[in-house]
Amino acid sequence: MKKLTLLFLTIVPLILLATAAGKRSSRMKHPAAVQAPVKETTTATRPFHIEGKVFRLPAGISLVERTMKGHDALDCSCETAHQVQRYGDGCLVRLRFSLRNHTAADVKVTLPAGLVFLNKYDRSNDALLARPVVLTVPAGAVVAYHLDLFGLNESIPTPGPEGPYRFGPVSGNYDLQALLMTLESKSLADVHSLAVAQDAIWEVTNGHILNAALAGKIARLP
Repeated sequence: MKKLTLLFLTIVPLILLATAAGKRSSRMKHPAAVQAPVKETTTATRPFHIEGKVFRLPAGISLVERTMKGHDALDCSCETAHQVQRYGDGCLVRLRFSLRNHTAADVKVTLPAGLVFLNKYDRSNDALLARPVVLTVPAGAVVAYHLDLFGLNESIPTPGPEGPYRFGPVSGNYDLQALLMTLESKSLADVHSLAVAQDAIWEVTNGHILNAALAGKIARLP
């Protein structure tokens, strides 16, 4: 949790409210120190396997080839080049992609809670969408979207833009879906809340039951 909160304090100021930087976990040893994330020196592997229903885009909508990529959370140039619609919570993985509407009518695309985004490489974090997102793709248009997502690989705590992503399954894990339902009513607008939610997601996806302390932190989220 200490390492996770420190990582969030490095990334979040660029994508959350400036006041969020003052809210830190009480478990940090040096709350005033803000350092760049340390890269893993060894190759990490995915410690778990997510199973669930295959996600498919609705008829008439396609993913623009080679557009689903991660972006460095410390680099905002991709946001200033052109307007991008941003959705989602979390910030360990920042994902960009474009959808094309091949029809003559607007089409709604629902990305469900628990949707997994898989990276091509083991050294990069897979990602999880914590809350459902509804995108409306205008008729005949190509629209770029940005998702702020939670990381799924605790052994790969450092985010990064390496490698392409693809749509994975919608997690059918009962405990994970129960956690996401609990988080649905919570505000995740500051560093502390994001860190608590991320820690809980890692616990569940690693096959653990939330301990009383972590469950209490989730219950106390606004």
